[in-house]
Amino acid sequence: MRFGTDGVRGVANTELTPEFVLRLGRAAARVLGASVAVVGGDTRRSTAMLDAALVAGLASEGVDVVRLGVVPTPAVAHHAALMGAMGAMVSASHNPHHDNGIKLFAVGGTKLPDAVERQIEAALDELGADDGTGGPTGAGVEVEPGAVTDASAGGQHHTFLTGYLDHVLDALEGRSLAGVRVVVDAANGAASESAGELFRRAGAEVVVIHADPDGRNINASCGATHTTSLAQAVVDQGAHLGLALDGDADRLIAVDEHGERRGAGDVAQVLDGLGVVRVSPDPGGEAARSGEVVDQADRDRIVHRGEHVGDVEVATGDLDGGGTRDAHDEIG
Repeated sequence: MRFGTDGVRGVANTELTPEFVLRLGRAAARVLGASVAVVGGDTRRSTAMLDAALVAGLASEGVDVVRLGVVPTPAVAHHAALMGAMGAMVSASHNPHHDNGIKLFAVGGTKLPDAVERQIEAALDELGADDGTGGPTGAGVEVEPGAVTDASAGGQHHTFLTGYLDHVLDALEGRSLAGVRVVVDAANGAASESAGELFRRAGAEVVVIHADPDGRNINASCGATHTTSLAQAVVDQGAHLGLALDGDADRLIAVDEHGERRGAGDVAQVLDGLGVVRVSPDPGGEAARSGEVVDQADRDRIVHRGEHVGDVEVATGDLDGGGTRDAHDEIG
């Protein structure tokens, strides 16, 4: 398997096997040179299996690993940036549940350059030729296995998730979404736990749909690739807008109060009329984030890359913001 446009993806346990993912973890550790890694995942049935393999591969190369559990992809990038760590997300984004994938972030939570992906592929090929015995363990060995910290549940999970939500809420710069009614489709995915909390903390009145994952229903007739139920819910609830995330919550589709798909700028104009946003013109003329005009210092931090979901293009802006950050940029 080789890197595609957004990591490595395939049918879980058939194409994307635990054996391959373990080797990928080892290869990534060798090429990226990280001492610490943060690993998250979405709600697919296969995610826990592949997470375990990835963590084992990283730790076997001496990398200390923090397992975040089910979190949005941007939360992985955010905490990688905070911790000076590499990041990895086990998810196939908007693909159906039987697929899965691994998305890697460089140390600091940034997207991997193509050249680095080619280096990891070469390291994978080299590892594929070894005898599979790995290295020795214990005192005095060449590679001491990394420590694994499980923050996937309980208080630690809450702390990491809350830290990411605090970061997203900073986009509002103290403004409130009071008076805004929004429907959020969590796609039965990685934001099922956090999407409602995020908007409630921002002051909005929130209706969350498709936030009951069972391992098989991620993206199933819901989320960013299937907005029919979101559009109906917006109309039924009399909401100002609706936001549909994908399985790992790193992109979104927006619909207006009539259930019609809109670009970020269109939705921002609606909310500008409600007095809860500040709208700046988009210098590139594309439907991207509202408030795209930023000073040069901020621009230097932003990774601009357009991504397609179905036939609608949205933009992911801040390197560790993703879909949930874009949602706040539309209304913040």
